[in-house]
Amino acid sequence: MAMAATSLAPALRAQTAHINVGLELYSFREAIKSDLPGTLAKARAMGFDHVEAGSDFYGQSAAEFKKTLDTAGLHATSFHFQYDEFKDMDKVRRTLDTFGAKWACLAWIPHNANVFAASDAQRAIDDFNTWGPALAKSGHGFGYHAHGYEFGWKNGKPVDVRDTLFHRIVSSTDPATVKFEMDTFWIVVPGQSCEHLLETYPGRWRLMHLKDLRKGAPIGNQQGRAKDSDSVPVGAGVIEWDKVLPLAREQGVEEYFLEDESPAAMEQAPVSLKYLNARSW
Repeated sequence: MAMAATSLAPALRAQTAHINVGLELYSFREAIKSDLPGTLAKARAMGFDHVEAGSDFYGQSAAEFKKTLDTAGLHATSFHFQYDEFKDMDKVRRTLDTFGAKWACLAWIPHNANVFAASDAQRAIDDFNTWGPALAKSGHGFGYHAHGYEFGWKNGKPVDVRDTLFHRIVSSTDPATVKFEMDTFWIVVPGQSCEHLLETYPGRWRLMHLKDLRKGAPIGNQQGRAKDSDSVPVGAGVIEWDKVLPLAREQGVEEYFLEDESPAAMEQAPVSLKYLNARSW
């Protein structure tokens, strides 16, 4: 009986924990173009207290953007950098330290527009195995955000994840220093399962974009692109959050960011937050 109780403890903890949901600022990209301070103030009023941001600082310097976030009552815990930016690791570290942020994430591996090849994956593997340990030495973390092109589709069906280039990337990189950011939308769009990937690669997922896919939206897109209107409020789409979020907690996900790519993101974000905050996961 004692052994059974011990084995169930992580799952029980996951099911009874609230999550502090941050905002991926890409969600409000259009509003930010015309009014960055005002948009950040609106995000804070919705209930967000931290964000994930882009490394361009939305036209400001790092110091200016830090001050803008402080004024809004927000702090950044993660940044997305472009692939080539990681070649200047000192600058990446300085950026993170300016904001007191931990995570440096990559969301796109440069490749031919139509084909993500094994050579692209191998280049990323080699670089990830350099960047991950380098960031870990300074107390930071590296995470890769998949976008769907890493998976496969054959004969009208998704390829088992263990037979994909994504699997090669995960299995060939240092598990201690190369982590992953799961964008739930970009797992289900190419035909994969969030739950299956969490279970298949335990300990590798440390960040998560909470994003739902419209019911009836096409599945099988391997290009990393979809209609913005296919992004719907969390809880209104196809993702089974009752399964995904407890498992994410059990697997050690540290950061959760709401991301909504819809043109109506400003209206949908409070709906998503209400759903996510209404219960423990």
